[in-house]
Amino acid sequence: MQFLSFLFDKHLDKTILSLAIAASIVLMTRSEDSKVNTARAVTFFLLSPVAKVEGYFASVDELIEENKKLKELVATLNHERERLVQFKGENDRLRKLIGFREDSFYQFLPCKVIARSSNRFHHSIAVDRGSDKGVRVGMAVVGYRGLVGRVTQVFPTSSWILLLNNKTISVSCLDKRSRVVGILEWERGNLFNLEYVGREEDVLPGDTLVTSGLGRLFPKNFPVGTVFHAPEEKTGLSRKVRVVCTADLNKLEELFIVIGGREWINEDILGELEKIGGKKN
Repeated sequence: MQFLSFLFDKHLDKTILSLAIAASIVLMTRSEDSKVNTARAVTFFLLSPVAKVEGYFASVDELIEENKKLKELVATLNHERERLVQFKGENDRLRKLIGFREDSFYQFLPCKVIARSSNRFHHSIAVDRGSDKGVRVGMAVVGYRGLVGRVTQVFPTSSWILLLNNKTISVSCLDKRSRVVGILEWERGNLFNLEYVGREEDVLPGDTLVTSGLGRLFPKNFPVGTVFHAPEEKTGLSRKVRVVCTADLNKLEELFIVIGGREWINEDILGELEKIGGKKN
């Protein structure tokens, strides 16, 4: 140790020069492939910190650009919200004039899937929210894309949800475009049939189906499925309308339980959106 200290503390420049000469001599005696590999290793060792710095600044630039786009989106949504608030006021006044009650809006309790039924004839899942969070039997459950089922059993910290892909569950649906009403029933996989649709009724491929709110089993206006086959029937009284579910019922992970009503305008949420949209880059 004293010898190394003597070399590097007292004669650092001479020691480095000697090591460089020795390394050059060793490299000159090695094969061409060995020289190339050694040079690559040294280059990688010397330049890897530079590459990391370049990658860091590249990722920062990407985040700045993404942040800018998100702020633009928030500003656009905030402007659209203002228009919707105006329409809501007009709608409320008209509903009051004709004696209709005000529209209902809902609170959503986020939950995660923690178990899945192994019975292929009874499709259900368990989630990590229960009675301690206000969950009750009969509440609707939705995903990012639309309705997935309803709560059938509730425990203190978990609940079981019966999915739409069961023969025991039916959903009253409304064609969003034509306002035709039918009953959605499971066939297989993610495929459903829309029953009780008259032969002359206006249902076309591509139409979106939402919950009708009839029967009060499910809240109104949640997306359920998309029509992909609706042939014109030459005989009979009804049409065979085929539907694909909006949510992939075999790949559910994060869901929301519809737990109750709320005010149409949530001032806390809107205040946060205005803060985000109003910030400058």
